[in-house]
Amino acid sequence: FVRMFEHMEDTTKKLYEVGYLLIPLIPEDKLADEVNGLRTYIESANGFIVGEDQPKMRRLSFAIKQRGIASKRLRFEDAYFGWMRFQATGTDVLAINEAFDKNDKVLRFILIKPIKDVPRIPRVISAVKAKTDVVKKEKKTSLSDQELDKEIDQLLDDNKVAA
Repeated sequence: FVRMFEHMEDTTKKLYEVGYLLIPLIPEDKLADEVNGLRTYIESANGFIVGEDQPKMRRLSFAIKQRGIASKRLRFEDAYFGWMRFQATGTDVLAINEAFDKNDKVLRFILIKPIKDVPRIPRVISAVKAKTDVVKKEKKTSLSDQELDKEIDQLLDDNKVAA
């Protein structure tokens, strides 16, 4: 991690994002307190939060083991997932990383510098793309067999000319 952010001598604030998993043993009514604690890590390190998503319970792709109560290894298949986007200097990010690392309620976290400094906007991905090179024709209610053959021949001729 330190090697990845070696350029952190810079004192200008840049945009960073932390994604985190909190252990599922936290009661829902105490979850806001835990998130406020994470927010405090960022703000006490002179970071400025610009966006966040409240954690939601998610099923994990694989079980994660973590040392827990009485030094027993606990196995978690669910966790609260949330993220925060913030501005901070390079040296501040190192302090934030250390604070998240020491918190035993944080199951896993990742701290990144986003490629673009823009807010998250969900993308809509269409399953089927429309062909733009096909000329749309008015729908006819019914075609005779002769008219249908004529239309097919015309489309085939158009494709031969285009090729």
